[in-house]
Amino acid sequence: MESVEKKVKIFAIPFAGGSKYSYRVLHDFVPSHFSWETIELPGRGARIHENLLMNINKTADDVFNQIRHRINGEEYIIYGHSMGTLLGYELTKRILKAGLNPPVSLFFTGRGAPGVIEEMKISCLGREAFWKEIKDLGGLPEEILENEEMKDFFEPFLRADFKAVEEYEYQPMEKPFPIPLFVRIGSDELVYWRDALKWQNETQYKLNLKALPGDHFFIFQYPEYIIMQIVESYTLAKGLHKKVLETDDFQTI
Repeated sequence: MESVEKKVKIFAIPFAGGSKYSYRVLHDFVPSHFSWETIELPGRGARIHENLLMNINKTADDVFNQIRHRINGEEYIIYGHSMGTLLGYELTKRILKAGLNPPVSLFFTGRGAPGVIEEMKISCLGREAFWKEIKDLGGLPEEILENEEMKDFFEPFLRADFKAVEEYEYQPMEKPFPIPLFVRIGSDELVYWRDALKWQNETQYKLNLKALPGDHFFIFQYPEYIIMQIVESYTLAKGLHKKVLETDDFQTI
């Protein structure tokens, strides 16, 4: 009997206000030897009747419980954008602390390192000012921004998630992750290069960091390229893991 080749899993974690459908544009470009799963967070989508979690650590616990029994013996990547990078970081801490099979690579977009303090505080703004900030960030279609009923629907998710990010308290691991880390930011967004460089503190490998043209949601300007980069991160990371096993020393990308 011919064996079925296992697919490499990509666990994608949504940005603020996102759901399991947030990355559908990227999902369309995932090659056949990879599988893509966007994690559904509490209080939205199929879990709309659950309470929103306004705390990064509690949400990371939820994500960990969703995947913990599905990663041992599997090759996988963790991907997150913006708020999803914080959740991906905290998720990875939980995976390592539990002694579970770690991801082959981490691929994060649209945010500086977790130790960087979030200066923009918008969760408590009045409605008009709040939605102005959301519009300036980009990512939401005009039909939502111009429809008061749609704004009523999305506002609780957005406020809850921004509150979680704003109140996040960074607690580093005792040692940096033994996992290659890939970070991409938009050249026109509010993430400073110096803040993105601080991701180097979170990995024992040399950080792979690039800026791409675009605003905070640059990932949707080049969905095929972003997927290609995520897939490439797997290939590069596999090569690095192999070198470490052969030389007992960490290599650079």
